[in-house]
Amino acid sequence: MNVFVEVQQFEQRLLTALTTPPPLDIGSAEEWDLCTDLLIARLAAGRELSLLLSAPCLSEADFAAAKAAGEAVKTSFGTGAGEQCCKEPDESAACLLDACSNVFAELGDPHAVASADLVEALQYLPGTAGNHWRYSDLTQARLAQLLAPHGTRTRDITLPDGRRRKSYTREALLAAMGVCTNC
Repeated sequence: MNVFVEVQQFEQRLLTALTTPPPLDIGSAEEWDLCTDLLIARLAAGRELSLLLSAPCLSEADFAAAKAAGEAVKTSFGTGAGEQCCKEPDESAACLLDACSNVFAELGDPHAVASADLVEALQYLPGTAGNHWRYSDLTQARLAQLLAPHGTRTRDITLPDGRRRKSYTREALLAAMGVCTNC
């Protein structure tokens, strides 16, 4: 639970750093470095949380090795790969999967999110989704194409508001991220 709270604190600090004007004594390069450091710390904490959530799938030695590999994120921007029962997405997919996971978190971690709603939320992000399109250029079809290699596909689901839509489930997204949902 402490790691989950730590992830939330890093996200809040990062959001604050990005949305509030910097103090007059901080230059733009220092502000950039601060945001980069916060983002790296958030990614490392998110990886540790993912490892903790999949802990029943790992032997004690494998968990220690995976956690040590995750520490490399702080210094090398790498993702490391410990032996575990769940697959690890490649780096470009990890960014998109993390972005999708963040949308689910912002919506209160519902069971499913309509594809159209997920695309609409992702379109406001800077950067590139996968290696193909900018987030601002995403469509439902492009998102489906990027997520399909990771076993994440839409399903017809009736959402809590009564709409029946093509939707992505939280469980499928977690499985694509390497979080074991079967243990």
